[in-house]
Amino acid sequence: MFSKTLIASAAAASVWAGSSKIDAGPFIGETWESGVIDLNQNGGDDMFYWWFESRNSPKDDPLVLWLTGGPGCASEIALFYENGPYQFNEDGKTLKSNPHAWNNNANLLYVDQPIGTGFSKAGSITDLDTNEDEIAETMATFMINFLEKFPQLQGKDLYITGESYAGHYIPAISHNYFFKNKDKLKINFKGMAIGNGLVNPILQYPAYDVFALENKLISDTTGVILKGAFAACAALIKTGIWPVALEECQLATEVILGGPIPAFNVYDIREPCAHPPLCYDMSPADNMLLTPSIQKVLGVEGRSWAECDSKVHTALLGDWMTNLAPKVTELLDGGLDTLVYSGDKDFICNWRGGEAWTDAVEWTGHANYSKANTTTGKLMVNPLVLLRPKRTLNS
Repeated sequence: MFSKTLIASAAAASVWAGSSKIDAGPFIGETWESGVIDLNQNGGDDMFYWWFESRNSPKDDPLVLWLTGGPGCASEIALFYENGPYQFNEDGKTLKSNPHAWNNNANLLYVDQPIGTGFSKAGSITDLDTNEDEIAETMATFMINFLEKFPQLQGKDLYITGESYAGHYIPAISHNYFFKNKDKLKINFKGMAIGNGLVNPILQYPAYDVFALENKLISDTTGVILKGAFAACAALIKTGIWPVALEECQLATEVILGGPIPAFNVYDIREPCAHPPLCYDMSPADNMLLTPSIQKVLGVEGRSWAECDSKVHTALLGDWMTNLAPKVTELLDGGLDTLVYSGDKDFICNWRGGEAWTDAVEWTGHANYSKANTTTGKLMVNPLVLLRPKRTLNS
């Protein structure tokens, strides 16, 4: 892996750009900018962004950065199927407005990262990030150059959010922004939010057995056997020999799943996995984002796009078992507000695992946090855990 130098340049603006003010294409009813930011590293690396202005008050509302997990899955998945301003109609071709989009009250920024993900490009395969420090440094370069391109966003409050493998990305990037590059980033970094995230594999893998038993995904007998298997999994993670740990942990997990192709939807156990591997039919997004006229509108003509990139995923296999909780500790003790939330029907990064790692996080407010009652959300989250530095949860 080549070393990566952080370079902020006033020449960050790229010819690769799209704007609703010039040609909105089918993406109407919103004010947005899209394109790629040159990363000025290793030659040929760049990162795709799609930024939507707040529907409320673009001038006063914060900037929210969204990161999809994977690793290697594009953030357009969330844009069209989760929290973005657009959803597909039943015909799978036309779009409708999402009334619950996060840009109702925030300037919402989607980024395809790490490099090589979605529309983002790696100059060569050796440029792919292989650990969280590299990812964080690349994202610092991106954000500095992005804010140079869009100075109207400078000085705003910033929140970093995401899901799944972004439980690795978010603490690493937040730590970089909050400590290493705070003076170089022309923005007020206020907090991070992790949804159903993989943060501490040592504690989260054994929670698969607990969650599966509680939801009757396995028998009691299988649960006893898997308890031992996941104990071995956790012990192997601690050795740092990640290829062996990954194999052992995956074998145990597949017993619950029923094989490489899941017997149920890993993101909602109430449903079947109708379209492996992501369980949902995302072909409408595939078809739209690979259409030349759409790529021209977005400023990414001639680029490839995939929901998830196998090369990016493979490059980060050695990062999978990394425990990011120590960075969360330092961020909390540094004063960064942190929200951890989990949907109660998600299996792959289930709430029992989220409960386990958040309960174990050591920080100055840990004693008060441990005494607080968990808040259970009726619709979206169970449990909803708010870690607020230097305060009790009841304050």
